[in-house]
Amino acid sequence: MDEKQLAKAMQLISFAGDSKSASIRAMKAAEDGDFDQAEEFLKQAHDSLHQAHNIQTAWMSAEMGGEEVEKSLLLIHSQDHFMAADIMMTVAEKQLNLQKEVKALQEKLD
Repeated sequence: MDEKQLAKAMQLISFAGDSKSASIRAMKAAEDGDFDQAEEFLKQAHDSLHQAHNIQTAWMSAEMGGEEVEKSLLLIHSQDHFMAADIMMTVAEKQLNLQKEVKALQEKLD
């Protein structure tokens, strides 16, 4: 894998990792009832995932435009990180919504 492709893969892994970490922090904040903080972490997760998506899209566009992209374990690994981050963000959003519903129900019971 050439240096340019290596750099793209590492950037994609980094942004996806940042997104995944922010999603996990969002779920913890939601569990603790700090919904504002959870929303902020979800925003960070979304922003990082968007940057990862931009790298992925540019990479695919370049390949479709004729640029050679070496298929390697690192390329596959970077895509795995991207997909895991995307799924984790979706789970975190659902978790936040559920925690909000639980709190609203608890308030009705009190």
